[in-house]
Amino acid sequence: MPQKSAETGDIKCGVLMAKVIKSITKGDSKSLLLSISSITFASAKLSKLLGAMLLNHVIKFASDYGCSGVHIGCPQQGQYAEFVRRLTAEVGVWTSRSGKVVVRLSDIQRVSILLERLERAVQRKKAAALWQIEPYDPNALGHWQDRIAFSIKNNFGIPWDPDDQSYSWEPSVQYSRVLKFDNEIVGWLVCHFISEDVLRYGKLWVDPGWEQSGAPLAMLCDVMRSAHFQPNPNLGSENNRGYPVAQGCFISHPTNKNLHRFVSSKFKPVCDTWTELENYYYYFE
Repeated sequence: MPQKSAETGDIKCGVLMAKVIKSITKGDSKSLLLSISSITFASAKLSKLLGAMLLNHVIKFASDYGCSGVHIGCPQQGQYAEFVRRLTAEVGVWTSRSGKVVVRLSDIQRVSILLERLERAVQRKKAAALWQIEPYDPNALGHWQDRIAFSIKNNFGIPWDPDDQSYSWEPSVQYSRVLKFDNEIVGWLVCHFISEDVLRYGKLWVDPGWEQSGAPLAMLCDVMRSAHFQPNPNLGSENNRGYPVAQGCFISHPTNKNLHRFVSSKFKPVCDTWTELENYYYYFE
């Protein structure tokens, strides 16, 4: 992860953190993008004096590294959003797009009521189910390699690929699920920990034709029940009242209309925070 700093003499007064990611830019071509995760300065005055200089330096770094451009993500509201808007207005020509939505859940009472309703919906679908939900098995390399190749060939969602070095996380084996039909992988819910007590319901995918089968909701309910509502006798009451994982997290994107509509209608009313992000892109010619 590249880190650049702005310094005055021997005093470090600003830090920019970024990582190189794979991205689809123009058309369907894949390229590298330098994604800036944070820019901070010791004071507002220093940010105004040195912000443009630091960003220009990083843009040059990205160009020399062979990236197709630079990306900055930030919340749509707040001081950091205002800072990023001002900075991108000063340096070059940037394109802005609406980004993902981060949803946090920790209210056991409100979420449990919703979960029970969703589980009843799953039961109604389950009677005619032709699918099976299995635990995630990272050792089933043949199945996963075949599935990754199949996804790439058909332009489908790609599961977590252990050979892809751009990931900054690894799946939680205990809290991930695989959807199968006739012993073939047709979907998955790959979850991972953001922190010790926050589980992200990460890569949720089912192949075309399985969206209305009840399987996506069944995988989600299974993980949520297991992670947040099955008491663990080895945990004391100080640890989320004896439940294994204190908080859950969704990352939804408005471009995935079906999933985003579901998350908005079901989880927005019971979430702790609903943070809409914005993306800024600077592409090299």
